[in-house]
Amino acid sequence: MAQSVVDRAWRPTTPDDIEPDLAELWRTIAKERPIARAVMSNLVVVRERAAATAGEPLTIDELAQDLPLEEVVARHPSRVILIQHDRSQTVCAPFAVSVGVLTFGPPEARYGVEEISVQSACAEQSLPSIVRRLLRGDVPTSVWWTEDLSQAPPLDALVSMARQFVYHSHDWRDVRRGILALATLLNTGPRRLDLADVNWRRLTPLRHALLHAGTAADLDHLRRGNVQIVYRAGDEALAWLAVGWLAARMEWTPEATPRVEETRHDDETLSMAVGPDLTAALNDHRVLVTRRGAAGFTVSVPQEDRADAVAAELRNLGHDACLRDALTALVARFSR
Repeated sequence: MAQSVVDRAWRPTTPDDIEPDLAELWRTIAKERPIARAVMSNLVVVRERAAATAGEPLTIDELAQDLPLEEVVARHPSRVILIQHDRSQTVCAPFAVSVGVLTFGPPEARYGVEEISVQSACAEQSLPSIVRRLLRGDVPTSVWWTEDLSQAPPLDALVSMARQFVYHSHDWRDVRRGILALATLLNTGPRRLDLADVNWRRLTPLRHALLHAGTAADLDHLRRGNVQIVYRAGDEALAWLAVGWLAARMEWTPEATPRVEETRHDDETLSMAVGPDLTAALNDHRVLVTRRGAAGFTVSVPQEDRADAVAAELRNLGHDACLRDALTALVARFSR
């Protein structure tokens, strides 16, 4: 487990003084005791700016409210560029900029990461000129989209600079709109953009359990879409990710219509019944697989919080073809 933040040096600055002020902060911190500068990637964290606070500078704690940002960079040291953007405005220059160094670890083995916060109210086309000069060119760039994609679609100007796009579909208020918002990211042509859905990670134990338990008869039911998925309130996106996975793997036609239902009286996060015999039920601790007339088995679920999950995706920086296929299948289904 990563160490807690033990120090934070922070100061307001201007767009032209970002690098000089960061250098001065490092010199000040190093006078106390040795410290290593750690950077494995550029992490661009995007927050939408509420209309009620437009034009009002916020503190770093207000900017990162409800985000496990410090925990993430403790696990995966990155140069953080925290963007709070109001896309309804037309002012081109950032109206508030701050820089800081977050310090982690014991006194004899300290390391620090840089954080730059930019509060802007500009047209989307102006964002690259603001962000590009803040990126370290020798490490990959990830965009962590912390907003609900179904309400705040991704900004192409920022995504175009990234190798990886991290988001969490569990937060979506409208699953269909969220999936369709990803359609442009799936059609990136020859340029590969790695999509990382933190919610998709939760489905992995269930997928593995079904692959282990499935028989030829179960496979026939799956091909015909003879599947019922019941999800706990708040986990609709997870249920549809399961549908997308099956639709892509089984090459379902539009006529395949799995039953997807919500329940408010179930301790299971997600239950999937395949035909009349096989059921797999996922909760926060295990997957329970049962078959009529046969012994069942369980698969443990790894325990990780949101910071662990986001940091793991940033470390992996891989191309998840299975997720992309599932999303492509859902885009096709929701577009009809």
